[in-house]
Amino acid sequence: MKKTIALALAAFMGMQLSAALAQHPHREGGKPEPRADITELVSDLNATQKRKLETITAESKERVDKLRKEQKAVRDSIGRYMDLDGDQSRALYPLFDREARLQAQVSREMYATKVRIDEVLTPEQRKELKAANKRHHRGKKK
Repeated sequence: MKKTIALALAAFMGMQLSAALAQHPHREGGKPEPRADITELVSDLNATQKRKLETITAESKERVDKLRKEQKAVRDSIGRYMDLDGDQSRALYPLFDREARLQAQVSREMYATKVRIDEVLTPEQRKELKAANKRHHRGKKK
C-alpha cells in the first residue's frame, strides 16, 4: 500500500512539474514569460484577420484562465491533504482525477484555439507562424 501511494505521489508530482513547465514557461526569477501576440508574429494580416485573431485569443485566454483557476483550487486542496498524516487516498484520488481532467480541458482548449487561428490565416501565414513559434521556443531553451 505504501508503495502504491509513493508511486501515485511521484507520478502526480512529475505530472505537475511537466504540466507547469509546458503550460507556464518561466523566466529566471519565476515570473511567467509574456505570451507573444499572434498579430505581431504574422505579417500581412488584414484588419479583418487581426480583429478575428484578437477575438479568438481573448476568448481562449478567458476560458483557459478559468480552467487554470480551477486547477489551482484543486492543487491547493491536494496540498492540504498531502500535509495530513495517515492515508488520505479517499480524498486525494478523486482530486488527482479532477486535476488531470482540468489539464486535459486546457490542452483541448489550446488545440481548439489553434484550429480556429488556422482557419483565419492563409497557408503562407500559418507557415510563418509555425516558424516564429519554433524560434520562440528555441530561444527559451538557451
